[in-house]
Amino acid sequence: MRRRAAFLLWLVASAASAATSLSARGRGGAVAAEEETAARAGIEILRRGGNATDAAVAVAFALAVTWPEAGNVGGGGFWISRDARGRVLTIDFRERAPRAARRDMFSRPPKEGGPPPSSTEGALASGVPGSVAGLALAHRRGGSLPWKTLLEPAVRLARDGISVTENERDAILLEKARLARDPETAAIFLPSGDAPAVGSRFRQPALARTLEAIAESGEDGFYRGRIAREIERGQKVIGGLVTRGDLALYAAKVRPAVAFRLGDSDVLTTAAPSSGPALAQMALVAQALGLDRIRRRDPEAAHLTAEIEKRAYYDRNRFLGDPDFGGVRQERLTSADRARRLAATIDPRRATPAGSLATVEARDGSTTHFSVADAKGNVVSVTTTLNDSFGNARVAPGLGFLWNNEMDDFAAKPGEPNAYGLVQGELNAVAPGKRMLSSMCPAIAVVPGVGVFAFGTPGGSTILTTNFQVLLGLAVRRESLEQAVGAPRFHQQDHPDQIEIENEGFDADWIAALRQMGHTVEVSTRLPVPGRIGRVHAVGILPDGETEAVADPRRHGGAVVVRAAPASP
Repeated sequence: MRRRAAFLLWLVASAASAATSLSARGRGGAVAAEEETAARAGIEILRRGGNATDAAVAVAFALAVTWPEAGNVGGGGFWISRDARGRVLTIDFRERAPRAARRDMFSRPPKEGGPPPSSTEGALASGVPGSVAGLALAHRRGGSLPWKTLLEPAVRLARDGISVTENERDAILLEKARLARDPETAAIFLPSGDAPAVGSRFRQPALARTLEAIAESGEDGFYRGRIAREIERGQKVIGGLVTRGDLALYAAKVRPAVAFRLGDSDVLTTAAPSSGPALAQMALVAQALGLDRIRRRDPEAAHLTAEIEKRAYYDRNRFLGDPDFGGVRQERLTSADRARRLAATIDPRRATPAGSLATVEARDGSTTHFSVADAKGNVVSVTTTLNDSFGNARVAPGLGFLWNNEMDDFAAKPGEPNAYGLVQGELNAVAPGKRMLSSMCPAIAVVPGVGVFAFGTPGGSTILTTNFQVLLGLAVRRESLEQAVGAPRFHQQDHPDQIEIENEGFDADWIAALRQMGHTVEVSTRLPVPGRIGRVHAVGILPDGETEAVADPRRHGGAVVVRAAPASP
């Protein structure tokens, strides 16, 4: 009883926080994002008669200006949208390895001696960016306003500047040492040798010019012409591999959605190389175990959830990768038969050591998520990334955008853990033109009688488990969107073999019960907010047509709505 009371107290406090500043309802559309100015860029587009696709494109480009540690031009991600008629679009705009990349590029020492190159920093750490191509494809498939209109907020913010927030200054200070290593990067983010003062004007003229070129010429303004030449020139100077040819050959891809049911709810997510198939497997194993066994938020349900997550991570790391290359078997993760076999291996009273999963047959990065709904019933869920905070901590010379360091999401050294502790196999080894496996899995859930919800999160390897627990809250526990987003979270992957918990919401009895079942339970130490897991930003369309936005109470964020439906353009 004391455990339940402690949980409810934490949940009420979180919901109250969200209600005062991080949640909103209206009838003209909704946006939830990591940063409020970017969220308001989406609202601006909705008020001008744009739809959810238009608003999402505007938010994505605005985040490249207002949230540079994760919002990006030089990264990639995944898009999933559902229109009012139930039609679904999923776009893979994950980064690709340059054509000159080689399987052993991060394990082979250079000829001149010394250690192998880094997969997280420096010349070889960046993949070919996909964000611009993905957003352009989304606009062609579902946008209604002119492309140039959608970039106007981002261009204005970069050219005229934004007021530096405490959150942004703290993010820069956290990565100060990395940002200082490259003179051009330091000149932008560390003027006079330090992070910009809170309240000062932060202008990014080089980025504004890059965004203007994209606004004028679409994706060709980035992947061809002047900007492509400048990218290639800058890469040559530092010994990087990305060329104009790599840029010209990049294409975002429409892939079939991964669709599954959880109870009476229909859920949609993205396919490999995202972790959407693993999210589906978690739901299918939960279904096979019996949803009543995980409906309550007690130690027994947490034990079963952790065991589900552990098995899904094991399969993810073995069977997922770029489906355009051989050997990827995402159908194994979406198989109800395999889910039943995996469920049968779960001991309801005892943890299964991760090291024994091979016999079973059956750190926070710089990623950001935003969700958009419009008054017509369309929803969009998008997760994008640079990988680490500020990516490679290198700005493309003269162009103002940060490079990603996504090459570390490959199994740079198959069988050894990457920066997020994920031990991956040959299917995700480096290869020319290949897309690296991702933890991202933006999702949409249609919950009968409750609403249509778009949600997702950043958080490196915790993305998958965070999305699963939000989905359980919505579809199984029938919690409100605020409750599902605000509820305390934990994380379990196959390596290291432990449950990481948030530092609030779980009392000593709850922890002791899990340890009694054989689990190692530790408070998460993941950056940038130790003791906090994930940062979900979600929107919903309710049965009466009202739209809602909820930003995660764990940190900052913006949940903004249009109070009344805008007039048709």
